[in-house]
Amino acid sequence: MKGQVSTELLVIVALVLLIFIPLLVLVYVKASEANQQIASYQAELAVTRVASLANSVGSLGTDTSVVTDIYIPPNTISLGTTQSGRGGEIVLRMETPEGPKDSAEIIKYPLANPNPSLADSSVAGGWMKLRISSEYSAGNEAHIRIEKVQ
Repeated sequence: MKGQVSTELLVIVALVLLIFIPLLVLVYVKASEANQQIASYQAELAVTRVASLANSVGSLGTDTSVVTDIYIPPNTISLGTTQSGRGGEIVLRMETPEGPKDSAEIIKYPLANPNPSLADSSVAGGWMKLRISSEYSAGNEAHIRIEKVQ
């Protein structure tokens, strides 16, 4: 009788494990996908925030400046600015399971100091302080300066 109870208990435990192990794997995979999606949203938020502030500073006039904190999501490769036509562009590149992905926004004012490496992977997963300021050149056109603040 004791052998039968032990065998039944082992069969029940085996069936429970057979059900829960795939469920645990599924939860782990879904959690990883959710973390990637959150990181992607954080990247979009960071570049949208910087671009919006840069456009606001450019429209406010000479010697306007704002300092902001942005969150650099995990798996970030780089954050930088480039000239793009008559304006500028801010680009955050991050590593995803599908390969590198860029989040970019247009700045409608030209950049005074295009910098392709404002941030790199060393600050990924943390906060970074940026100063966005407006300068006027000889042609009376606003130029935006975006620089890292220590």
